[in-house]
Amino acid sequence: MLGNVKYRPPVGIEPTLFRSQLLAGDSRTIHHALHWILTNKEQVKNTAYLAKYLKIPDIPADVVRNSSVQDLLDLYQNLIDEFKDVHKRTRMLQKENASEIINDIKEMAVERDIVIKRLENVQIHLVDVRDKEELLNMSKLLRLQQERAKELESQYDMQQLQLKTASEQLKRYLSVIHGQSATPKSASDVIKHLQEEIQLNSYLVKEKLPQESANLQKELNIMQAIASEQHPTRSDLITVQDKIAAVNSEVEQLVQRRLAASDPQEDKLAPFRQQAAVIRRNKEASAARVHELTASLKEHEATLADLRSQVKQLLGDMVLRGEELKKYVNALRTKSNLYKRQRANLSSFKVEAGILTRTLHILSTNDPTVEIALVNHKKMKIDEDDLVEKDHDKATDLAKKSLHDLSQLVAQTAQKLSQVRQEIQPLGEKVKPIKQEFQEVQQRYEQKKRIYEATSINISSQMDPLKNQVKELTDQLNRKEDEWKNLRQKITKAESLQEVVMFEMKNSMQSPRKPSQMEALKKKVADMEEAVKNLEEEQRAISSRQGNVQEQTRLWQNTLQLLRCKIKARNEPAARQERMHITQHSQMLTLT
Repeated sequence: MLGNVKYRPPVGIEPTLFRSQLLAGDSRTIHHALHWILTNKEQVKNTAYLAKYLKIPDIPADVVRNSSVQDLLDLYQNLIDEFKDVHKRTRMLQKENASEIINDIKEMAVERDIVIKRLENVQIHLVDVRDKEELLNMSKLLRLQQERAKELESQYDMQQLQLKTASEQLKRYLSVIHGQSATPKSASDVIKHLQEEIQLNSYLVKEKLPQESANLQKELNIMQAIASEQHPTRSDLITVQDKIAAVNSEVEQLVQRRLAASDPQEDKLAPFRQQAAVIRRNKEASAARVHELTASLKEHEATLADLRSQVKQLLGDMVLRGEELKKYVNALRTKSNLYKRQRANLSSFKVEAGILTRTLHILSTNDPTVEIALVNHKKMKIDEDDLVEKDHDKATDLAKKSLHDLSQLVAQTAQKLSQVRQEIQPLGEKVKPIKQEFQEVQQRYEQKKRIYEATSINISSQMDPLKNQVKELTDQLNRKEDEWKNLRQKITKAESLQEVVMFEMKNSMQSPRKPSQMEALKKKVADMEEAVKNLEEEQRAISSRQGNVQEQTRLWQNTLQLLRCKIKARNEPAARQERMHITQHSQMLTLT
């Protein structure tokens, strides 16, 4: 659980010691873990929520090999990827500013009121209109006809698109028929290509497939015979091995007889047989290659059909390609730029409206007469509208008086407003480049952010299958290389043995026969045995004389020691009386 919430033990504590303390219920360890969890509550909550759905269960290797379990794991991994995408979108929506949504709601409410007022005005104007129902029916029919015209236009565009796609498919099929070339060929080339395909298919049907079926039938018969028999014992295996050895020896004898009987110089058909064998092997290899390519082509066509079905489910029947897709992307880009420009203008208008409202508030706080004058001006306008219908002369006199008073107030407020504008103007000039720079940076940031998010999602979704595919291909390549090395070693060994055998066979057929390799090896073995025998005899002689040699060595060592003692005694000073008795065979030195 601590690993799922990304908890890290304290620095300086080994993992084994931490686990043992945690299992033993050490208070310091548990308190440290609880303190970290409670201080990082939101992070732990989010991590535990994600770990609940993103953690892959541990399954033994022998269970994973099951196909149903593997399908379930693939489905589980796809659901994890979908959960990641949904979670990212949810977090992005949560991070969006709620003020924009509130402003949109307010603007929609204002637009609703405007529409309601327009409907009321239209109803008022339609009170005195005759044949109102007939006009409404005609307008309804007009609207239906306009919608029908739009549907027909869209249907016409769809048919044009389908015609274009069909023409492209026809071009592709023609290029395939004409040998995968961009320019069509003549009829003779097409017929030649079809004849080659017919020959290939006839070879596959008449020779390749019957041979494979016969081989499979033989293997099946052998397997059935083995399955029907009883389990062989050790004696049965030994008898079978003896029979195999006897048959191999007979085959070798027959081959030697045939080679001895036939003269290779007279066999003029040997090169043609070799060429026929080479052609047959090349033919079989090409047929196997064609079979593999057809199987891979079917697999790719199946995957292409699946992808097309998925695209059709996601995008519908209309799928934009080529120039139309570029036009659609350019139109979206222009619309997005226009939307950003209008949004920037709207934000600038909002800022200016806020500045004006703030200025008006400051003016009204400094001079309350300004607000009173504005209210009186609004009231005067309303009164003017009412009085125009009743008495136009009185309204004109009152308007002149009110306008005279209002002109004085407006002159005063204009003077104050000009002073305030002069004070605000340098600040506004400083703020404008900063504001423009901020908008540009904001736009670049949003673009880079969208590009980064799209790129990260694409890379994360594409890297996992590519990594798995690269790993599988590397493993397969290593296995193939090992197999190739083993086969190469076996081939070289077999070739060397074949050369030796051919040399021996040729040597056996020649009249002044040279000594064969077997005879040379036997001679070497005999020489080596003779040398080993001589060495053993020398070893026995040396071991028999070893006792005498040791005794002689001991006597010489004693003699040397005696002579050293004599030399030492002769060199010492005559401090004591000495007597030496010399006889015929020995000397005696007496010290007193």
